[in-house]
Amino acid sequence: MAARSRIADPSLAAAGEQRIAWAARHSPVLTALARRRLADGALRGRRVAIVVHLEAKTAYLATLLAEAGADVVAAGSNPRSTQDAVCAALVERGIEVHARHGSTAEEFTDDLLAVADTAPELVIDDGAELTRRMLSHRADLAGRLRGVTEETTTGVARLRAMEADGRLTFPAVAANDARCKHLFDNPHGTGQSALTAMLRLTNLNAAGKRFCMVGYGWVGQGLARRAAGYGGRVTVVEIDPVQALRAVMDGFRVAPLAQAVEDADFVVAATGLADAVPEAAFAALKDGVVLANAGHHDREIDVEALGTGEEVRPGVTRHDVAGRRVYLLVGGALVNIAGGDGNPVEIMDLSFSVQALSVHLLASGRVPVGLNPFPPELDAEIARTKLSTLGVELDLPTEAQLRAAREWSA
Repeated sequence: MAARSRIADPSLAAAGEQRIAWAARHSPVLTALARRRLADGALRGRRVAIVVHLEAKTAYLATLLAEAGADVVAAGSNPRSTQDAVCAALVERGIEVHARHGSTAEEFTDDLLAVADTAPELVIDDGAELTRRMLSHRADLAGRLRGVTEETTTGVARLRAMEADGRLTFPAVAANDARCKHLFDNPHGTGQSALTAMLRLTNLNAAGKRFCMVGYGWVGQGLARRAAGYGGRVTVVEIDPVQALRAVMDGFRVAPLAQAVEDADFVVAATGLADAVPEAAFAALKDGVVLANAGHHDREIDVEALGTGEEVRPGVTRHDVAGRRVYLLVGGALVNIAGGDGNPVEIMDLSFSVQALSVHLLASGRVPVGLNPFPPELDAEIARTKLSTLGVELDLPTEAQLRAAREWSA
C-alpha cells in the first residue's frame, strides 16, 4: 500500500509531521467528531480515496480516516498546491500517496489514475477531479463506487452536469453546499487566505488600491469585504443579476469586465468557472496590474494567452501585453494554496468535519443514488461542537416557540 506510493522525497517526512501536528492541534471539531462518530466501525476496511489539495490539514483528515479503519489513498487536486513534506509524512504513517509538487499535467493525471486503480469505494473529491477521470478512463471501477463527497463549488456543478447526463450512477453528497462549509470556508477562509497570499507574494500595499473582483459568490463576497477593510476600493463583475444586486446593496461598484479592469490594480477571478478573465479583456488592463485566481484550479484566467513570462519575484511572473506589464501570480493557480498555506486551520476544521461526516454517511449505505444535500442535523452538530470549543452556550427553544413553528392557525 504505502510502498506503492509515488512522491518526491521521503526524507522530508519530519517537516511534514511538524505541519500535520500543528493542523491537528487547531482542529478540535474534527478531532471530537472523529472520536464520537467515526469510531463505530462503519469505515473499517473501506477503501477511501482523498483527492484534495494535499497539505497538512488534508493529511490530518486522511490520518483520522485511517485511524477509523479505512484503507486510505491520497493524491493532490492540483500539483501546484501539493506539499512534498506532507506527502512524505503520510507515507511514513502508512498511507499510500500519489502526488508531487509541480508535476506535469500528464504526471498529475497518471497519479489520479493510480488512485483510481486502487478501486476506491468512497471518494472525497475536489473539483470532481478523480470522479470525472474515473468516469472517463476507469468506467468499470466507477461502477463500483459507493459514494463521492465533493468539496468545491466547481465540483458540485460538475456532479450536477454528470447527473443531467445520466452518468451519476452512485450516491454523492454536495459537501460544498453544507452551511458549515460554504458560510465559513468560502468567505472567511478563502477571503482571508487569498488576499493575504496576494499581498505576501507582491509585497504591495492594499490601502488605496483598486480591486476588481470577478464573481460575487461566497468567495467573491469575502474577498470584497476584506479588500475594502484594508482600505481598497472594490468593483465587482457579475453575470448573475441577483448577485450583482447584492454587491450593489453591499456598497460596491458593479461594472462589466471591460470597464472594471481599466483602472484596477488587482484583478481577482473568483467564479469557480472557466474563462473569468479571458484574452478579450487583456486589451483593457492597465500597466502594472496584478492578476490572481481565487476560484478553481488554473481555469479562470487565460494564462496561455498571456504568453511567456519572466519571474520577477517568487511566484510572480511579468508578461508583456501590448506594451503593458501584467503580473500573474503563481501561474494562474489558486493563489491562496499555491501561493500560501491555504485556508486557516480553524476554517478547514469545519470543512473537513463536513467531509468526515459525509464519507461516514456514505459508508452507511443510506444515501440514495444521485446528488444529495448534506443533512442539516449534521451541520447543526458540527456548529454546536465548534461553539462548545469556543465556550459559547445557546438557549434552547421554548415550548411556545416550538409550537409556533408547528402551527399555522394561531
